[in-house]
Amino acid sequence: MSGTRFRTALIGFGRMASGYAQDPAMARHFRYAAHAQVLAAHPRFEWSAVIDPADAARAHAEADWRIAAAPDIAALGERAAQVEVAVLATPPGQRATFIDQLPALRAVLVEKPLGTSLEAARAFLESCERRGILVQVNFWRRADRQFRALAGGRLRELIGTPQAVSIYYGNGLLNNGSHMIDFARMLFGEVGEARRLGAAPAFREGPIDGDSNVPFVLSMRSGLDVSFQPLRFARYRENGLIAWDEQGRFDVLNEGLTLLHYPVAANRAMSGESEVASDAPHRLDSSAGDALYAMYDNLAAVLDGRDTLWSPGDSALESSRVVHAVEACCRA
Repeated sequence: MSGTRFRTALIGFGRMASGYAQDPAMARHFRYAAHAQVLAAHPRFEWSAVIDPADAARAHAEADWRIAAAPDIAALGERAAQVEVAVLATPPGQRATFIDQLPALRAVLVEKPLGTSLEAARAFLESCERRGILVQVNFWRRADRQFRALAGGRLRELIGTPQAVSIYYGNGLLNNGSHMIDFARMLFGEVGEARRLGAAPAFREGPIDGDSNVPFVLSMRSGLDVSFQPLRFARYRENGLIAWDEQGRFDVLNEGLTLLHYPVAANRAMSGESEVASDAPHRLDSSAGDALYAMYDNLAAVLDGRDTLWSPGDSALESSRVVHAVEACCRA
């Protein structure tokens, strides 16, 4: 891949920025688990700075990644005027002030949530739109090669029209719940309404203060109901999906690392009937480990004028709207 290199600053140097790159278990499955890994390897992004107020984070950036680090954008001096791409791996509260200090900014790659509220998310996107700044949101499943193929028609080829879909998430509705809501939109279309599922109480768990884990149903505009059940990550992790359709079943488990297609076969217990071959799945290769790199590939292509954003701000705002609709119906 050739072309102009985009001068890039990574703002916030926590787990998603660099910490996940230090996890040996993730390294076995994710070639690119953190933004730092992509920026260190990608030929189209010139990683020029890290911004983080924590002394330890800046020392880590300089010692382990050989990248100049500063406590704030003002400390970059004249270099701030050269930054074309900002990766915003921070909590959402100060993001608008960051972009205001980067006059040459052309694009941001931002972690969810877009804002502390739906209104704040809209305001952030509007401030970017006024300046013509592209906004790519790291709902990474939208950049995963296998998931893009499934959304593009492969899932329907494998198992037909959806009959029932269950999604499992944990560590918070605003956190992983938003990822799985966005994944449901990617695979099954837009959401009509949200409603609470059953009477099971919500529970608090996750890295975002005040975030809850609630059971709910999304009624898609297609007429399909997608149920969401929270799991306690204190016991084990899973952000997964099980879809039952006319021609079989499809599972996305182990947080995207296991993709299984179960075809329809002759029923073993009754003559003239069929069953899903739950003991004989066809396994698809996972591409989750390269999805973050592909997100950057797409952003470079859009900056070149060769593509459209795979996870644009307006789509992420719709996922945020659904999250807030879930919160509202579960409070009622």
